[in-house]
Amino acid sequence: MRRILFLFLFDALISGAVAAWLYFTRGIDAALTTGLSIFVAFSPVCLALSALPVYLVRRKISKLGVKTNKPEALKTLTDIGVVALPYNRVLTGGEYFITDLVPEGLNQPTLLAMAAGTETDAENILGRTIYDTAAARGLRLQKSKDFTERAGCGVEATVRGTIMRVGNPAWLESLGVSIIANLRTKIDQLLVKGKTVLVVATGRVARGVIALKDEVSDEATKFLFALRAAKIETLLLTAQPKKMTSWLTKNFALDNIRTNLTPEGKAREVQIFRAKGKVVAVIGNDMHDLPALRSADVSFLLAGGSLAPSDEVKLDFEIPTLESFLAIRQATVNVTRVLKVNRWLALLSWVVLVPPAIMSALESPPIPWHPFAAVAGVAVFSIIILVNSLRTR
Repeated sequence: MRRILFLFLFDALISGAVAAWLYFTRGIDAALTTGLSIFVAFSPVCLALSALPVYLVRRKISKLGVKTNKPEALKTLTDIGVVALPYNRVLTGGEYFITDLVPEGLNQPTLLAMAAGTETDAENILGRTIYDTAAARGLRLQKSKDFTERAGCGVEATVRGTIMRVGNPAWLESLGVSIIANLRTKIDQLLVKGKTVLVVATGRVARGVIALKDEVSDEATKFLFALRAAKIETLLLTAQPKKMTSWLTKNFALDNIRTNLTPEGKAREVQIFRAKGKVVAVIGNDMHDLPALRSADVSFLLAGGSLAPSDEVKLDFEIPTLESFLAIRQATVNVTRVLKVNRWLALLSWVVLVPPAIMSALESPPIPWHPFAAVAGVAVFSIIILVNSLRTR
C-alpha cells in the first residue's frame, strides 16, 4: 500500500512538473493535455489491481475454514520443501485405548491403579487415558502429591512417600530405573506393532508396562501420499522410541523420522533442516509441538488438539484438517502464477502508454495523443488484469 501511494505521489510530481514547464512555454492547453496524459499513463492503477489475486485467495481459503493470522506468510507457502509433523493426534485419530497390561510381580489391576494414581493430575492424552480407564473400572487409587509432568518423557509423583514414575523407557533408564530382560523383550514386541509403551516404576524398579494404541488416520495416510506426489519432503517428529521406526516406515509414506524427541528436540530438528536451506512448514496441535511450530518458516495449528489459539499462541495459520494445508498451498501456487502475469501486464502498460504521453509534450509529436487515449489504454490493461485475476477464484 505504501509503495502504491509513493508511486501516485511521484506520478503527480512528474506530471505536475511537466505541466508547469509547458504552461510557461506553450500555454495552458498544452500543459493540461500533456500533464493529464502523463499522469494517467504513469499512474499505478494497473499495479494496484495486479495484487487483487491476494485478496481473492484470502477469501477463498477463509471459506475452507482456514484462519490466516499472518497474511505475509502466504508468500512463503509456494517455497515449502519440508513438512514436519508429530505422530500423536496428527497421523493418528487421537482416540487412545489401553491394549496391554504387563505387570512384573503384581497383578494387572494393581499395575493400572498405580499408574492411574500417578497420572491423576496429568494433562497429556496418554495420562488421561490411563486415569479414565482405571476410573471406569472402579479401581481404588492412592492419592499422590508433588506431581511433575516432563514434556515428551512422562510424569512423576510421590505416593505414600515413594516416587512413582510413568513414562517412556528411555527416560526412565536415564534416571537409573532397572528394567528386567523379560520386560525389555515385551517392550520391543509392542513397539514393532506400532503401540505406545509406558513403563510404570516405583523408585528405581520397573513394575510393569502399559501399552496404548491409537488408530492410524486415513486422512493422514492420504495426506502423506499427496505430499510425496507434490514432491514435498516429510519429517516426522515424535517422542516414540527408535524401535518403532520400522512400523512407522511400513505404514506411512515418510521421508525422515526423528524419534525420542523432547519438545525442544523437535524444535532443534526443524532448525537443522532450515539450516540446510530448506523452507520448513510445521503442523501441530499439542503444547509439546509449540517449540517446533515457533521454529518453522510457516506454522499451522491443526484443530482438535490440546493447543488452543490465544494471544500467546498465534501461529501463521489455523486449519481444520490436514487436507486444508494442501488446498491453501495449491491456491497460493496458482496465485503466484497469476500475480507474475499481472505484474508483467502492469509493467507493459507503462511501456506502451508512458512514451506517447511524454512525446505529446513536443510541438509536433510523432504519435497524436490525447488524455482520453491514456484513459482508454489504462482501462484496457485494467480489464485484462481483472480477467486474469479471476482465474484464482
